Amino acid sequence: MKDYKELSRKEFNREAEKFDQAEGMDVYRMCKESYIPILEEVKKETFWSLLDVGCGTGNSIERLKNEFPEKKYIGIDLAENMIAVAKKKRIPGANFVVGDAENLPFKEAQFDVIICKESFHHYPHVEKFFQSAYRTLKPGGRLIILDMAIPAVGRWINNHILLPLMKKGDVHVYGIDEVKRLYCSAGFKVERADKIGKMRFLRCGRK
Repeated sequence: MKDYKELSRKEFNREAEKFDQAEGMDVYRMCKESYIPILEEVKKETFWSLLDVGCGTGNSIERLKNEFPEKKYIGIDLAENMIAVAKKKRIPGANFVVGDAENLPFKEAQFDVIICKESFHHYPHVEKFFQSAYRTLKPGGRLIILDMAIPAVGRWINNHILLPLMKKGDVHVYGIDEVKRLYCSAGFKVERADKIGKMRFLRCGRK
């Protein structure tokens, strides 16, 4: 059986130094484009602390800090080289840690907002991520997810043919209904679920 986490860690460690400049690669470009809808949702919140799960090189936190300079940010990523690049940016009020999204190493009810963009399709036990996010969010907090959107036929081909053959850490491409079920099973209330361009967007609140 694949060690998905190790495959993801190796892939993103290898790409860390060039990640921010990789304009020609669709997956990296999509990560940057996903910042805009995430920002629009974060703007709706009155928040103090924000966690970025699968933060990569910290580019989302860097931009959020420009919009909300007084807030506190933590970024977590499995790939230590990604975290090393993020730390080099010396973003004031931001901390970056190496860690596992399925077992977030933070206190209960620590964050007002958790964002996760273009990342959770790498998690082999994704339900643990949702449970961990629920635990670390404050009551009334928000979990905002944005990931790739692929039509049903394409998802089936990816999940049953392509991904099992690839030597990468991509586990599963999710449809909106699948993600809504994951949200609800962890105790969240889904507030928005739709498609934006090539990306799928979901927002939920902790009860």
